[in-house]
Amino acid sequence: MKPAARLIIPLWGSVYAEKLVSMTLPALLAPGNLPSLATMFDVEVVLVTESKLVDYIRQARSFQRLSTICDVKFASLDDLMPCEPGEYGVVLTAALFRGFVDLGVKVTETFLLFLNADFIIADGSYRRLAELMREGKRVIHAPSFRVALEDVWPQLEARVDAESAVLSIKPREMAKLALTHKHLTVKARTVNQRLYHQWCMDQFYWYVDEDTLVGYQWPVALVAIKPERVITEPVLVWDFGYLPEAAPTLEPYFLADTDDFFMIELQKRVTGEELVLPGGISVDAIAKFLSEWTTHEQRRCGRQLLTIHAGDLPVDLDDVIAESRRYMNEIACRLPPVPQSHIGHSKLGRWFTETTRRLKERSAGGGNLAVSTIEKEGRGLSHIFRSIHTALFGPLPLLRPAHPLWLDTFDVATQVASWQRSGQRILWLCSRDSLFSGILKDRRDPTSLLMTKPRDQAASGDFFDACLCELSPSALMMLPALHRRIRTLVRNGGKVLVHINNPYLTPVGMGLFAAYEAVFPDVDKSGIRFHGTWLTAQIRKLYLRAATSFPAGSPAHGVLAGLTLVALAPMAWLANRAAASRDASAFKPNWTSVVLELEVVRKDVSPFHCAKRGGTGRVNATGGRT
Repeated sequence: MKPAARLIIPLWGSVYAEKLVSMTLPALLAPGNLPSLATMFDVEVVLVTESKLVDYIRQARSFQRLSTICDVKFASLDDLMPCEPGEYGVVLTAALFRGFVDLGVKVTETFLLFLNADFIIADGSYRRLAELMREGKRVIHAPSFRVALEDVWPQLEARVDAESAVLSIKPREMAKLALTHKHLTVKARTVNQRLYHQWCMDQFYWYVDEDTLVGYQWPVALVAIKPERVITEPVLVWDFGYLPEAAPTLEPYFLADTDDFFMIELQKRVTGEELVLPGGISVDAIAKFLSEWTTHEQRRCGRQLLTIHAGDLPVDLDDVIAESRRYMNEIACRLPPVPQSHIGHSKLGRWFTETTRRLKERSAGGGNLAVSTIEKEGRGLSHIFRSIHTALFGPLPLLRPAHPLWLDTFDVATQVASWQRSGQRILWLCSRDSLFSGILKDRRDPTSLLMTKPRDQAASGDFFDACLCELSPSALMMLPALHRRIRTLVRNGGKVLVHINNPYLTPVGMGLFAAYEAVFPDVDKSGIRFHGTWLTAQIRKLYLRAATSFPAGSPAHGVLAGLTLVALAPMAWLANRAAASRDASAFKPNWTSVVLELEVVRKDVSPFHCAKRGGTGRVNATGGRT
């Protein structure tokens, strides 16, 4: 009888369901992955997801092939939805636990494997993992490596076999793809490339050559574990809390060479851009961050050298490794002897406890936060602050001019409200926290729109009447491609608003718009409006600093944000009114938001359309020419 193994994949949202069936499952179906694992273990796959996604996943060819190899079942996380901003880590942890708590005491007899829905595994990785599991290794780590989704997705998509739904890419080939299309946050954490850095350094890489990178990760992803203890409730988020509870005495094993195991993580180019700053970072600053966050298990991971290579290792590799070890030793010398505890973690403990409580209340209310949490908190400070805010300043985004964010919301909010009053069907595209989530629903990710294959909307007549697309300044370069896709989904004459909100506390200026032809669409009617002045930008900066000083939902957050709003209100009202009276079409270097307005104008050659228009040379209602 083969030993038991269970692969747990958590996911929610249509974007991740698409990634799962299009890439993640096809890579698992490669001969050296799940099929090899299934020859050595009795494998079961558990997909922890939303019930509304189950039918879509079941219909995919990749899922159907998966079902022929091993048992597959679904576990629901509907009661935890929607995942609100600031809840991701806690929801992910709860989802992972739901993948194995049903095993009870049998969990100590079962290998648990974990995989994110946007991780793509090289062919042969699970074969090597299974060999180690059979050798008795009970805690196994392997690094994930971030790549730019927009660059890598088309290349992976072209490699998926349409008939078998298999994506088979050997480790060195995948490593070459990854090293060619490194994500911004990988480049920012490459120590011997000091053009820019990520201020929260928890990964460290050294460039060796175009085919080789070495590095360290704090932590390295846990890919497999046979627990020694039964743990049914998390004490902290996954990367911090599960391992020390489930396997306190087991020694870890690291799959540290990509020839043995390699997985890439597909992330949009703009993910993490707010963490990146120009220039280098000091060892003292790095040590301070790691001291405040890392646990014993993460420090142990951070000592393991990782090697990512697309070819044979170069002859001078040892010199680079020696350089990397000296640098890591400098950091280690500055760390306090006692790491952070996973119990009562100074940075995460209180947030995790409060967020877990909120999720349990939501779960008890059937997944409806309006039924559970808001009613229960209605008697508390949060409800009081919310009520005062609404009475004085209006609800977001329907704010009054005395609010520091009014200038960045009124333009779009007014237009969206008009669309809604006239019953228009709105396509909403946004990949980040939105200022307009209070009045819109059914958000789609802009990058996912580019990833999906276009349908013939004209044939079905299933057009949207209008579109709101929210982009960050750095995502502006994707606008031409995005606009080409949007205009196939919006009816002729429909309006498209592109809202570019500057999330930074410093002005972006003219630079983003200088490459006119690369940024702006050259079809459809269009106009642009710039909102913000030097004074409104300063008022906004003061408010945002106060509003982000404490975790959202905490009493301290409500008090500080409320007091700041009241103090800034008179000046904000005067500055906003003065700014709104200016010609918004004229460029302002201190802009805090920009609105591009486009009207879809495309040639319609259908006989019905031409008959309605009439005129010389056009088809009339009888099909003849006039």
